[in-house]
Amino acid sequence: MEIKQLTRRQLFTMKNRKNLETKVRKFWEATKNADLVVEYIVAIIVRNALVASDFSLPCQDVVRDLLFQAEPSETLRKFSPFFKDYLDESEWINVIKRLFKNENAYYKATKKMRIHEGNLKNRGSAVLADNYDSYTLVSVFEDTNGKKHTWKLRDADPSNTLEETKRILNILTTLTIFQKGDARQFAKFLDCEFKGTTTLYSTKQPKEQLESVQNSAKELTQMNADTNVEKVLVDGMDLSVLTKGELIMLLKGIFEEAEAAMSAEISDEAEESFEKLPTDLTVGNKTNIESRIVPDEKGNQQQEPQSTLAKPKNDLIPSLVAGAILEEGTEKSPKVDKPVKPNGKKLSKKDRQLLKKYNQGKKKHRK
Repeated sequence: MEIKQLTRRQLFTMKNRKNLETKVRKFWEATKNADLVVEYIVAIIVRNALVASDFSLPCQDVVRDLLFQAEPSETLRKFSPFFKDYLDESEWINVIKRLFKNENAYYKATKKMRIHEGNLKNRGSAVLADNYDSYTLVSVFEDTNGKKHTWKLRDADPSNTLEETKRILNILTTLTIFQKGDARQFAKFLDCEFKGTTTLYSTKQPKEQLESVQNSAKELTQMNADTNVEKVLVDGMDLSVLTKGELIMLLKGIFEEAEAAMSAEISDEAEESFEKLPTDLTVGNKTNIESRIVPDEKGNQQQEPQSTLAKPKNDLIPSLVAGAILEEGTEKSPKVDKPVKPNGKKLSKKDRQLLKKYNQGKKKHRK
């Protein structure tokens, strides 16, 4: 008696797990077609990742027969990573040795499938704000002839995010068991929607949103046509004719110039602050001005320069004036290029001449 192959409807819509596993086992026992049975079981594993119902580790007895007794084939080797969780570590090592020459050969041959298998585990991180009675996953694929077809899966798991669902659906593109005529279905994944009483997520752009964007674009175009606004020019350049990349480069140059100008301004302010001397700065190591003035023989003549020092002309810094009349034998004060006023400003030319005449007069007086 010829046994029929399992259909897509049976693999993805049969609610009773036990009945589904029985059909797979009977097909295996009757046909020993390892390639078809391997893909049947992988399809159920993918279903388990997409739905809320439990179809984890399906057809365990059949899987063990495939791994330990079936003749090794390219299909069995290709999808072997999906069966690793069925065995313990020591058993899995023996399977690798039976199906492949060594571990390196296993890792090289199953690189892509191990990534797909990993996508079945890292999932279920979505958080829902509402509760719904049922969910339906609506996905769109393209067959090998380039024709699109829609596939609906009920009882979908709402805890999967959009990205997780897309990665899982892409596993179906590796299966060859779903045919329609001479075309293989699920050849290319296009998009999907997850629906409850409302759409939770979708790779499609909603029709209403698309129409709204189009209407807004039309309104903006009309507004620009009806409004006589002068074009913005920068150094004779019409910004309206620039591309996006040219505008970015232009703005970047403007920001760099502004930043350089600000840096220069800050540098000038810092330099100006550095050149100013504190009003209470003293010259030399000694701070007592009177102790650094050479006493004169005549008391009344000694009081005159002291009186002058008490109130110098044009508010000269007393310490600078005192430094000018120090005798040669006393400690010399550090060289000051240009005297300054108490307010921090440099002395004018007139003030410097007055100071020079004053010092010359004192020298003559002392001689």
